[in-house]
Amino acid sequence: MGAAVATRIVDVFLKDELVESYEVVLGFLDAPLFDHHFLDRAKEYMRTDHYTDAQIAEARFSIRE
Repeated sequence: MGAAVATRIVDVFLKDELVESYEVVLGFLDAPLFDHHFLDRAKEYMRTDHYTDAQIAEARFSIRE
């Protein structure tokens, strides 16, 4: 039996401007997923894309399916 996956799009806004949209795919086994799991992964992606810690702290996030 394979692991179930959950996919969401996380939009990232800086100063009311959409700067990124990340597709976040999380796999899980018998564990509930909450918004913060998707936000944490989006923040990791932002670090990889060279956003500063200050930008990440100031960012607004919107999660959609």
